[in-house]
Amino acid sequence: MHTLEQLATFIAVYEQGSYSAAAKLLGKSRTTVREHVMAFEDGVGYDLFIIDGRKAIPTEKASKLYFQAKVVDKQNRELHYFSQSLFDSDVHSLTVVHDVFAPLNLMVSIEKRVKEHYPNMVVNWLHRTRQEALVMLKEGEADFALMPNRDMAFAETEVTWKTLGHLHLKCYAAKESPLSAMEAVTIHHLQSETQYISENFLALNVGFAKISPRFHVVSNHDLLCEMIKQQGWAAMPEDYMQPYLKSGELVELKLKELPKSKMIGLNVFFAIGKDNQKVFADTIDWFVEEGHMLG
Repeated sequence: MHTLEQLATFIAVYEQGSYSAAAKLLGKSRTTVREHVMAFEDGVGYDLFIIDGRKAIPTEKASKLYFQAKVVDKQNRELHYFSQSLFDSDVHSLTVVHDVFAPLNLMVSIEKRVKEHYPNMVVNWLHRTRQEALVMLKEGEADFALMPNRDMAFAETEVTWKTLGHLHLKCYAAKESPLSAMEAVTIHHLQSETQYISENFLALNVGFAKISPRFHVVSNHDLLCEMIKQQGWAAMPEDYMQPYLKSGELVELKLKELPKSKMIGLNVFFAIGKDNQKVFADTIDWFVEEGHMLG
């Protein structure tokens, strides 16, 4: 019978590709990591890795075992966080970290719902990257993270989530852009022009992020919009672009290959067991109710 420590070590070696890298990740010696893997191999009765120099190459059986091992390891860590969440404590503030893509109207609605039901609650809204947000959730520095969905089986850390609505991405350019004069813009046309990409959008690593070989990365969305007033184009959330469309400064491009919009799911992430306390459970429900209105 394997131990949970052996299981975690197997996963680390599988993902890192060597005993040394796994040891660094786990904060253990290479010898200890090797001993845990060997003990796990003795328990299952077959080899898990082929050692080639400094590399640990998974065997076919190890590859089949990995996903199930990952699930068990995840459930064990979730149990720990859930048990910790059962401690009762008074809640005086909520901290929500959010992506720049998070709809403003959704956040305003959540603020209103919280203040209606908990008038003395302090609500903090902090803009953070996805990586920063998940670390803050794990460390207890944030209660919720409002982030786009990456369509991954496992989150990067021990958190859970609720699915809200969708962000509708469309392509935009200046009214004077050659692209705006076309009845139907093709991917080839987009590839011929400079593309401005939000840094957070690029970090999501989803399709439709990089289309043009000439792309410029911009962290600030307002600056990005100012850039495409001069040249090029960008894929941006429909809600965010409404003021620019109403002013006539920017226009939506009609794409031949994408007649409607590219949809990216929006999730609210939170620590496992967070909904054991009423104020957090209420806030999660409000996120779901308001989020579903996004479409």
